[in-house]
Amino acid sequence: MVGRKGITLVDVARACLALMRQRRRVSPCNLRLELGRGSMTTISRHLRRLALRDIRRGD
Repeated sequence: MVGRKGITLVDVARACLALMRQRRRVSPCNLRLELGRGSMTTISRHLRRLALRDIRRGD
């Protein structure tokens, strides 16, 4: 049996943008709803990576 493809950092980044466009709070729970899949652990990990990337860039 083949497992499902996991969510990527790009998937989470796109979902973040979609939530922001809808003026919804960017949170792991809302990201999970937007994506329709993925574990909360993976989503949270990707969200932290995106936040660190923004901090390093000075955004």
